[in-house]
Amino acid sequence: MSVKPKPLWRCPKCGARLVTRHMWHSCGRFTLPDLFARSTPPVLPLFRKFAALVRRCGPVTMIPQKSRATFLARVRFVSVYPRRDHFEAVFIIGRRVRHARLREVEKFGPQLYGHHVKISSAAELDPTLLGWLRESYHFYGRQERLAKKPVRG
Repeated sequence: MSVKPKPLWRCPKCGARLVTRHMWHSCGRFTLPDLFARSTPPVLPLFRKFAALVRRCGPVTMIPQKSRATFLARVRFVSVYPRRDHFEAVFIIGRRVRHARLREVEKFGPQLYGHHVKISSAAELDPTLLGWLRESYHFYGRQERLAKKPVRG
């Protein structure tokens, strides 16, 4: 038996859809050109290719914010932080991945790990990254980890 998720709450000011009413968000209207204004010209087109890769995971919403762009399924599962000549993507999954491409791994809770990866070329938008993004999409973004049947002992 699976658990049906509660409806998302909509912020009356900006229209953001969030899991709970008290979830922090950046209430405002931002654009990708503004977000990437301090980056070199190739970074925004690279981000657009990354966004296409994320969309291969399933239905998503991309929201530009003041300092990042986020991708949401039911909840935000990938955040992108523009830098001068690249961007850093952070995705959340339920295990720690050890890989040379990962710059940092943060533990957010017993089963939540944020993985930081630097993206500076289209060659890095490969099947390995897509696999991590798909795992993040299902495990965290769609909250499938919460729909598992509880184990009774």
